[in-house]
This record gives sequence, structure tokens and C-alpha cells, in this order.
Amino acid sequence: MKRILIIDESEVIRETLALILGREFIVSKRSLGGQPFRVADAHDEIDLLILGVAPHLGLDGANLARLAAQLPCAVLFICDSKVAARRIDGRERIACLTKPFNPYELQARVGQLLAGRAELPRPARYASTERAKSLSRYLEYPYLTRSAASLAQRFAATRLPVLIAGDVGCGQEHVVRAFENVGRNFGAAVSIDAREFNADDLAQKSVELAQCRLLPGSAPILLIENLDKCPAAGQWRLLSFLRDQEDVNGSLRYLTTASGDLLERVYRGDFLDALYYKLATLTLKLPPLRQRAEDIPALVQSIAGSYAAALDLVEPIFSPQAMARLRNYLWFGNHKELETVIARTLTLHGGGAIDAADLMFDFGADAAPATAEPFTLAQSEPHEAAAVTYPTLQVYSGQATSSASANGSAKPVELSIVIHELAHELKNPMVTIKTFAQLLGDRYDDENFRARFQEIVGGDIERMDDLLEVMIEFADFAQPKCSQVALGEKLRFVAKEIQAESTKRQTRFEWKGNGNGDDVRVDESQLTYVLRNILSAIVAQAKLGSEIDIDVGRHGSTAITYLREGARVASITQYLSDGTAAPNEGILPLRILLAKQLFERNGGRMVMDQSDPEKDILRLEFPIG
Repeated sequence: MKRILIIDESEVIRETLALILGREFIVSKRSLGGQPFRVADAHDEIDLLILGVAPHLGLDGANLARLAAQLPCAVLFICDSKVAARRIDGRERIACLTKPFNPYELQARVGQLLAGRAELPRPARYASTERAKSLSRYLEYPYLTRSAASLAQRFAATRLPVLIAGDVGCGQEHVVRAFENVGRNFGAAVSIDAREFNADDLAQKSVELAQCRLLPGSAPILLIENLDKCPAAGQWRLLSFLRDQEDVNGSLRYLTTASGDLLERVYRGDFLDALYYKLATLTLKLPPLRQRAEDIPALVQSIAGSYAAALDLVEPIFSPQAMARLRNYLWFGNHKELETVIARTLTLHGGGAIDAADLMFDFGADAAPATAEPFTLAQSEPHEAAAVTYPTLQVYSGQATSSASANGSAKPVELSIVIHELAHELKNPMVTIKTFAQLLGDRYDDENFRARFQEIVGGDIERMDDLLEVMIEFADFAQPKCSQVALGEKLRFVAKEIQAESTKRQTRFEWKGNGNGDDVRVDESQLTYVLRNILSAIVAQAKLGSEIDIDVGRHGSTAITYLREGARVASITQYLSDGTAAPNEGILPLRILLAKQLFERNGGRMVMDQSDPEKDILRLEFPIG
């Protein structure tokens, strides 16, 4: 199997990536501990490096490309910003994903990067005694039920094909690795991902199987993973390949993994019966954890013991309340989710006594209690905006105060850095949320529920992601570089950009007067940002199906008039006032406030006219050329 090294500062990101990729690859994880990345950090013999690009690493597009050129393996960068991603994507042996990504997008990128790297067969029978002992626990109770463990021990010693099936996250990948390494008198292993393969892939696998015949051992092992995801055309192709290999290479041992009930699909005619019966002579079914409540305590102690040994911690002891909470949880992610929760808990709280409140199901809350001592954020490397003076905050672990009210003992932090860090921290849990939102489609039989759940959750996450992009883009702006800009033309360009949002709200832009106005003297990229956020906010607040009038007048003035959707969201007016009104909890206030600050930095002025009782009129006054 190919090897992947994941380096990211976030435990959530590392565990989520391992959850998604661990079924197909040998995955190792590492943190830099806040230090800059060095080529030596990826010294292991790996096929792919997945590197999280955190703000404090100070790596821009050019530096990332130079870094990738020094590495012997392919590189997948995980970025916060789509802007940064566009700068480094599209190069040979380099790819980039922007948070939050879905698991299918991740798997596609990883597959593309690894497609050109040949995978060498591994002689399973020569696995070290220590490794074989470590893997053998996946064939024993409590990782498996007692009945499944009994069957697994017998199946491991046979040459017959074995199908290992269960819900997503039930540990099929661990069980199949244990079969591969623990069984006696078997040769090297070659793997096929049944989700996606072509004639060239099968030709390569044929060569690898021929090489396996030259290695010591008996019949080669063919690992067929994700059989349930094999398309109809691929099922016939795979069956033909297996028959051809038996004719050429003699007997093979088949180990296959799948999610769901393949036999039911065979009965319905949705899966090729000849392929199923060829690979499922013996079937090992792994029940989900929701059906194993009585086994949870033993499984928790087993997993916790392994992690405690790896982390050099004292033996963890779970209180009755903690164990009850673990038993009563539904565990949609099964073994994988349980392992992640235990790993997080031990990493942040250590060993010893663990109560229910110590269990880390997610990173939504602070990992440690706040104190009154000030702290400062790590400073990023210099970049284009380094010379710009931004408003500063004195950041404390308990609260944030203005620098004027601080005692001076803490180092002021630029607002741009705060925004970068905030966006980075919010993006990480979004990856996990989106991953499980995508995987929930495999968990429920109610098609309407699945569709509605994915629509709502996916939409919410997209809106969060858009807001974070707004924050990151704002933080990256330098001092305005003013030039002559045709205001009317720019407004029409931005209005066309957000046409999809307008269509969804059934609103339309109506242009008054000649729609041209004077040229204004501003930073063009910053003007685009300001107008995009203002128009997006107005579209979101405008009454459904109404018109938004845009009157581009003379002397750099523009008036935008619209009917507001009652109390659906708070009026933009309060965000242009003296600041005494409490901010709305939605996303619009931050959009408007950032646009207003950037607009004023360019010499403009933003005023809300409420002279008409039925309409809101936003007046923008630009500096003219």
C-alpha cells in the first residue's frame, strides 16, 4: 500500500484525514508544534505529503512551489483561502484543497497525485512479530464481537475468499490488514480500489501479481476494497480480470471489504451475482457500535490503553458517568469515531481519572479553562500588507479590549492577524462537520431525510465558508493603491457576479438614470470587495421578489434603494450608526462592517437614508478623480 504523511497543526484535521484515507493507505500523522516546516520533516519514505498551510507558517504560493520541488514525493496542501489555493494549484506533483472539503474531493485529489507512483507489493508473511501481534487485536474481542472474533480466527487460516462487510467506520480496513499479516503461508499483497479503476490500472495490477509470484510465499493476496462502490460496468471488468489472473498466475487469495449488505443488492439485481459469490465464499459481518452497547466499556478500555501507551500516559480510568455517556452515544462513525474521541480526550486531558465532562466529542469548546493572564498570537512572516497600519487589539484569554485600555503587559496584535487566526480556527471543525455530513448519506434509509439534511447542513457550511473568505480577503488588503475607476461599469460587473444570489431571492437590479456616473479614484480591487459585500448584504435583506434600484449619480454619489424583508434580519442601518446598537448574530453585520472600514480607508462615506418610511436607501459617496 502507498504511504501518506499528514502534517497539520490541528488534531481535528489530522484525525479526519486519517479517517477518510486510512482505509486505502498507510497513514502517519505529525504536528510541527508551531515550528516552520522543513524538508527534513518529511524524511520518511512516503508517496504523498499532506501539509496544512497555517497562517503562522508564512508560506506563500511561490515558496510552496519551491518547497514541493525539493521533496521526493507528491504534495497536497490544505489551505484556508481559495485565493491562496489558486496560486499554487495546477502544477505538476502539487495540488491544493481549500477548507472545508468533502471526502470525495479529497480522495479524488489524492488519487490523482498518486496515480503516477507505482506501488510495490509487500510480502505479508514476513511482517515483524511485533507488527503481527499489534494487528492480531483487530481479530479479537473486544474490537470484534465474540462471535465475529471466533469466525475471524478461523477465516484467517484459510485460503478461501473472505468478504469483510459492515457499516462505514466499523474497521474493515483494520481487519483486512490483520488477515493479510497474521495468516500463515500466504504471499505478498496487491490492492485494488473497486470504486474507480480502468484498463491501465488492471494492467499494472497484473504486473504486480506476476512480481508477487517471484517472491517467497504461497498464493499472492489480492485486496479488493470498497466492493460496494464498484459501478456496474466495473463489476464485469473486475470479474473478467480475476478469471484471467487465475489462468495466468494460478490460485489467488481474495480479501474484500464492503459497506452495506451486498447480498441484498444481488437479490435485487443491483450487483453482479457471479462476482459476489466469487469473493464472498466466507463472509465476516461487522455490526455497528449502536448494536454493541454491552461491548463499549471493554472496547473503550482497549483503545484507551493503546493510546495511553503511545502517548506515554498513566492508565486512563473512566468514571461510571463517562462510560455511560460513551455507551449511550449513537456513534455514527462507529470504531473510527470512538477512536477519535478517545484520542482527543487523552491528548488534551492526559491519563488518570476521566469524567463525562472531560470527553472531547468535538473542539467546539475551549480545551482548557480561561485564565486572566494575557497571551499573544504567533506572528506570521512578513507579507505584502506588513507595512499597513491596522486597528490593534490587546488580546487576553478571557476577553479582548482595546489597546488604550490594556495595561501594556501584552503585545498588541494586528486585526488582520486576529482575523486570519479566527478564520483558520473556524475552518478546521468545518472540515469534520462537512465530512460527516457527506458520510451521513450512507447512514440513513430515508432518502428525503438524507437530501434535506445535506441541503441544510451543506448550505450552512457554504455560507460560513463564504464569510470566512470575506474575512481572509479583508485581512490581506494593503494600503489602497488608487487609480481612476469607472463606477457605473464596476457596479454592473459586481451585480452580475452575484446574479445567482439575486435569482435565489427572486430580486432584480433596476438601473436608474444613465447608470454610468463619474470616474472615482479608489483602489479597484478594494472597491470590488466593498461593492460585492454591500450588494450581497442588500440582496439578503431585500424583500422576496422585489426590485433593488441603483442610481449612479454625478460627483461620485450612488444611491441603492430597496424594500426590506421586515424583521427577517436586522437592518443594515444599525451597522452604520454610532455603534451603540447591539450587533446582529447573523453574518451580515461583519460583511457590512468590513466593507464600511475598507470604504472609508479609500476616502469614501456610507450613509443610510431613512426618509422614506417604506424603503431603505443606502447612499455611497466616492472620492472623484
